[in-house]
Amino acid sequence: MGKEKFSLGTANFAKAYGIENGKGLSSSKINKIFNILKKNKLRNIDTAFSYREVEKKLGYQNLKNFFIYSKIPRVPKKCKNIEEWLDGIIKKSLSDLRLKTFEGIYLHHPEDLLKKNGDILYKNLLNLKENEIVKKIGVSIYSYLTLDKVLNKYKFDVVQLPFNIFDRRLLTNKYFQKIKNKEIEIHIRSIFLQGLLLRDYKKIPKYFKKWKRIFLSWEKWCEKKNISKLQSCLNFVSSYKKIDKVIIGVADEKELIQILKCIKKISKNYPKKIFSNDIKLIDSRKWKKT
Repeated sequence: MGKEKFSLGTANFAKAYGIENGKGLSSSKINKIFNILKKNKLRNIDTAFSYREVEKKLGYQNLKNFFIYSKIPRVPKKCKNIEEWLDGIIKKSLSDLRLKTFEGIYLHHPEDLLKKNGDILYKNLLNLKENEIVKKIGVSIYSYLTLDKVLNKYKFDVVQLPFNIFDRRLLTNKYFQKIKNKEIEIHIRSIFLQGLLLRDYKKIPKYFKKWKRIFLSWEKWCEKKNISKLQSCLNFVSSYKKIDKVIIGVADEKELIQILKCIKKISKNYPKKIFSNDIKLIDSRKWKKT
């Protein structure tokens, strides 16, 4: 998998992101990260309307030569006019980003499609595409039950899903092939499980200690194979050639440089049997703050 398939995730650019409520990234750090992106011709950016102030921060970068993917938030319960609401969201995002169009737009909460006004919401997404405001429309998934229901009812260009060493749900029940059979792009996120997979077991928050066995198995495997956790995580996602984009998050330019070095050394070296089906571990929405 070449570096052109990697996309910069920007969730951690916002305050209160992740298991330890990060402080967000300063403009100075973002500038340094973008300098590295431009130097290495990495052009894909993943963001969202709901990442507080992030699209505005991104707007200070020259995004003209980047492919921007953003996400539409949950439809408000008292929304009386979906078309007006969606139009307002899109205009605000494009204004903050200082752009005229998106490469792609996901629904951040695809369950909205299964509610009363789902057809209206979908029709308005199609209008954005037909009016060339967005090139691709898609859904950002947490629940695979939702994925099944949505894809059985509507046609999309792209699906974004979590996928990592611990979380291999994409490989179960032929989901991978089901998506590809519909000619839908697969974009994966959470490849480091919000950084948890890269930490020393002694430094993970108390909440995760109940999964001591899998964390220690992961740690011992990397030690035995003499490979970094970062390299192994990247090896894992890169081994699936039909994945179209891999979203990576970084805290500073040094982490991005480190990832780029690992991308040059991609191999098939990753653990085949270290994973979990426990939703309380692999779904970050279920995590309890400690």
